[in-house]
Amino acid sequence: MKTLLLDIDSLRPDHIGAHGYARETTPHIDSLAADGVRFESAYVANSPCLPSRAALLTGRYGVDTGIVTHGPDSQSIEYPATKKTNPWAGSWQDMIHSPSDWYTLSELCYHDQMHTVAVSSFPRHPAPWFHRTWHAFEYPQEPAGTDESFQTVRGEQVADRVNAQIRRHAHEDFFLYAQFWDPHAPYNRSAAENEQFESTPTPPYPTAEQIASHQSWETWRSATQMGITDRDSLQSLLNGYDAEIRYVDQQIGAVLDALRQEGIYDETLIVLTADHGEEFGEHGAYREHWSVYDGTQRVPLIIKPPADEPVSRGERTDLVVNVDIAPTIADYAGLSMPDSWHGVSLRDAVAGRSELDRAHIVFEHGLYTAQRGIRTERWKYIETYDTGMWDEFVPVVQLFDCEDDPWEQHNCRDTHPDVCDELAAQLTEWKQTHVPERGDALADLAQTGPAGNRWAERKLE
Repeated sequence: MKTLLLDIDSLRPDHIGAHGYARETTPHIDSLAADGVRFESAYVANSPCLPSRAALLTGRYGVDTGIVTHGPDSQSIEYPATKKTNPWAGSWQDMIHSPSDWYTLSELCYHDQMHTVAVSSFPRHPAPWFHRTWHAFEYPQEPAGTDESFQTVRGEQVADRVNAQIRRHAHEDFFLYAQFWDPHAPYNRSAAENEQFESTPTPPYPTAEQIASHQSWETWRSATQMGITDRDSLQSLLNGYDAEIRYVDQQIGAVLDALRQEGIYDETLIVLTADHGEEFGEHGAYREHWSVYDGTQRVPLIIKPPADEPVSRGERTDLVVNVDIAPTIADYAGLSMPDSWHGVSLRDAVAGRSELDRAHIVFEHGLYTAQRGIRTERWKYIETYDTGMWDEFVPVVQLFDCEDDPWEQHNCRDTHPDVCDELAAQLTEWKQTHVPERGDALADLAQTGPAGNRWAERKLE
């Protein structure tokens, strides 16, 4: 089987046309969505970048792998009998292979004789486990001698290498993982590209009153740090973000065209998702991924199955997590899912054969804050173990009614204490099931303080 996994950094689903966005940002992604199924309630198990990709490729929650943040503690995957002593010491076993019961998705495909290739513009956080058992792993980089960085690797560089791999392996089974840095900040599109969105509306939050209240915040990615003084300056920031999305959408279109040119678009399983979203002041942080609010934690998930597989095209509202992606790909490929994986296959959901038997999902953030949330069809409950530098603004316990308050603006903890108690009990039960004997990695992180928060505090000094 041929599989293409598209991982787009910092892409919010509510900025995609197929998800109802008013701006014309994603014609090619919209076309892909029309050929498959889009999941409206998809979340990453862990955010931001590296913890999310660990969950994506291992099918396991961060509390199990031990990867809940960036930095030294993300360098090796933990197995049941292991405990990190030197956090920088990614083992050679992590570099080469893992026990078969604990295979990552790429290892599973590799050992099934699929050609496994990764093209990634994400070299910022090198981790041995991320690179193992690929036949090829390519890092596009800017030419030597330029002052560009990993944050400015252009999407066409990724697309060109992906397309070369498609042409090279069009007549064999492959698992091709393609990661695009765009639309992650900084936003580098031209003035003309930004201005194409000037006449179209922006989302309702933050309001002008909220932006005014944010002027006194002395926190990372605050309104004053980002130059946001009113709704007009917010629109300029969003124009840059949407121009980046439009740009990466063009690269996705080029990749899909390469599949069509080789005559393998129909037979290829295509999965498109993101590692996290991006927040734009809805809770006081601008152009940042720092929490388990929907702006950070909710992501697109589009699945187009091979043409010989049934598909119930359109939208689904099942609660799904990115640990479900590896089991889904394995299921389509006819591979047995390792017992260590936590996710479930979405193949039957894509076919319209069944609903997911799932009352809630759980997710975490560990870079700027240490938070764990549980989401049901109606409610989101959040426990914060470390507020980072937002201790004045982030309550320890939050509850949102996602039906009446989809922008998560009104903490209704005090008016619905019974719901808080019920969801807190469910979260405790989840921890009893998923946190290994060696301890809760997120709680441990809260004891030392999130690494991103420590870094941001130094930058603000």
